[in-house]
Amino acid sequence: MVHTITMPDLGQTVSEGKILKWLKKPGDKVSRGEFLLEVETDKVTIEVESYVSGYLRAILIEQGQMGSALNPIAIVTDKSDEPFEQPLESAGSRDSSAEVSDSAPSKASSVSQKVPAAHSASRAVPITDSGMPEHAFTHLQLTPDQKLAMYRRMLLCRMFEDRIYYLFLEGRLPGTVHQSQGQEASAVGVCSVLVDGDVITSTHRPHSHAIARGLSVESLMAELLAKKTGCCQGKGGSMHVGDFAAGMLPAIAIVGGGIPIAAGLALAFQNLNKKNIVACFFGDGAANIGTFHEGINMAAIWNLPVVFVCENNKYGASTSVTKVMKVKHVSERAAAYGIPGETVDGNDVEAVYYAMSSAAQRAREGSGPTLLELETYRFAGHSRSDPGHYRSKEEVAAWRERDPIKVYESVLLKQGHLSAEEIDQIKAEIDRKLDDAVRFAENSPSPLPEDCLNDVFA
Repeated sequence: MVHTITMPDLGQTVSEGKILKWLKKPGDKVSRGEFLLEVETDKVTIEVESYVSGYLRAILIEQGQMGSALNPIAIVTDKSDEPFEQPLESAGSRDSSAEVSDSAPSKASSVSQKVPAAHSASRAVPITDSGMPEHAFTHLQLTPDQKLAMYRRMLLCRMFEDRIYYLFLEGRLPGTVHQSQGQEASAVGVCSVLVDGDVITSTHRPHSHAIARGLSVESLMAELLAKKTGCCQGKGGSMHVGDFAAGMLPAIAIVGGGIPIAAGLALAFQNLNKKNIVACFFGDGAANIGTFHEGINMAAIWNLPVVFVCENNKYGASTSVTKVMKVKHVSERAAAYGIPGETVDGNDVEAVYYAMSSAAQRAREGSGPTLLELETYRFAGHSRSDPGHYRSKEEVAAWRERDPIKVYESVLLKQGHLSAEEIDQIKAEIDRKLDDAVRFAENSPSPLPEDCLNDVFA
């Protein structure tokens, strides 16, 4: 099969990039995820990966030349001697000072896709269509089935994000994305405690929160591809996924923006005499925003049923938390509001689950909020256009050794709850599920122009 590699949309304000260096030459074998070239955009210099395995057969834009987003830049074939035709028009036909063309090939014409047919296989542990167990966990002590369900959900979160990663490179996903590989234990550990009627608020990095809360990968994939069958009918996109009926307020991309809203939701539960709670996710960067103080202080003085969950991944965009905070832990700030604060290993899904269980019980009993700090790490940059050069390779490697999924796999293997064969079965099942989700999304209709007038309050 012939694959056309296109220029990813890495720019913040200009959708083009300058090719600084090709890391492979025609004839070289390449693997999926292996770096092909270095690209300079208006904001960053970043290495771009191949989204397929095969042989690099042709370079369409040479070093020093400019390429527009989604335009062909190279050809990769499955076999080293496979015949191919070079695209008639290429963005590489001009030098770095040439004017950028307003037209680009359509995504359909510039991307080769192989979609395997769906088929059935045995399952190690039954799951629902959403990837969640049929009921939320209501017992503090985890059973083997509950542990396996949490492992499955973390793996679904990771594999969904990885699939999005390559869809973006292929130009099949509009806009940028903020990914959460490495933070799955925080999302799954917290949401495993929640019951029907509870609500979460999320951030610009919401995919794993949504999957952990139980939104279907089909509705999420369709939303990310801007389709009408998406969880927000294609109007929200990556940073605003959610479904209030499923227990997730559409995500709020404004840093710290969800904190006062979470307090408001909790106030509604309190006024309606409901025993439901709110889990409010935010990052360490939000801990220095005014709404952090206002929202938590209000929740504290009114004893609102909310758990404030700070996913401390050590960086607010590219700024280390150590440069903007004098105290060692975000949880220490809870003392200022007269509420409990606790710092937990956010890469240990069971530790997160037990800490959240205690905080949730306190909230349901009317004793007010808790500030829960989960220390974790995002393997990717802040957004897809962030190469993460502000972090050392040694730091990233050390955190990868604490990968929450690999760590929990080891635990479950040691406890005899999981086997190597079952791991392979689960991964294959999730792969098929994601294939189906992509197919569903790409075959779904796009919103109509007049749909902009729906769901609007005047």
